[in-house]
Amino acid sequence: MKIYLCSLISKKNFQHLYKLLNSLNNQKFHNDYHINLIFILDYRIISYQNLIKKLITNFKFKILISKRNNIPRSRNIFLNHIKYKKFDFAGFVDDDCIIDSYWLLNMIKFFNKENCDIAGGPQFHKTKKDVYKKYFQSLEPERSHKSLVKWVATNNCFFSKSIFNEKRIFFDESLLNYGGSDQLFFYDLYKKNKKIKWNLDSFVIENYHSSRENIKWFLKRNFRYGYSGNMIDNKIFTRFGIFIIIFKIIYLVLLSALFLIFPFKNNFIKAQFYILRAAGRVAGLFNYKPKKYI
Repeated sequence: MKIYLCSLISKKNFQHLYKLLNSLNNQKFHNDYHINLIFILDYRIISYQNLIKKLITNFKFKILISKRNNIPRSRNIFLNHIKYKKFDFAGFVDDDCIIDSYWLLNMIKFFNKENCDIAGGPQFHKTKKDVYKKYFQSLEPERSHKSLVKWVATNNCFFSKSIFNEKRIFFDESLLNYGGSDQLFFYDLYKKNKKIKWNLDSFVIENYHSSRENIKWFLKRNFRYGYSGNMIDNKIFTRFGIFIIIFKIIYLVLLSALFLIFPFKNNFIKAQFYILRAAGRVAGLFNYKPKKYI
């Protein structure tokens, strides 16, 4: 069984690279697995390859250089690298995460039991203040084990070569500063009748980010989900995009009001998040353009 795993190595997450590489190197696997790790390096950080060469000792690996600071393009470099190769499975994990040592074994086990083309799993978060655990929990999607879903994120995903049966398989590079290119990518495959399922057994842990332990960051992130959601819906639904967007704005406002009826801490957090997403969608209607990815 041949498997490719990819991680995009960025300058901003260098402080987490050591933990990522160790967690990849410590993956449990069977002897019949032929695993190839692919690292896509931002052109500005070529020197980081020395650490990769030092720490990755249990698997074959290849380092590819991205000539632009463009996350969707770097993902496409990986897809172009593997699409004509013989393999069974491939996947993405983020460079600021620790990968559970049984992540790969659990993914293979999941695919052996479930009829699916793509699987995603949860991302948990390291925090220093307990209050932010609830904020991160509210930020992540709530999905049950083995459930069918419409998209997964590249921070934790695994897929079979069957996705390459489709003609146009690529991440939309125009979403560089807005996020959501992974959501659009997998949703497009979902529309092409690829089965996507949720695997709670294969999880990753995002390392602590000091810049994210403040309410302002969470509010900005949810605002970004709003305007990026508009761009995704316009690409998915084309002529009907505007009607879908207006419907979702109304839905988010009503959902926020519903959570405020029951004044629990988690509900208040969710109400904040949903109203910010609605505001982001309204801003997107007026062609709001952020200066950088949040």
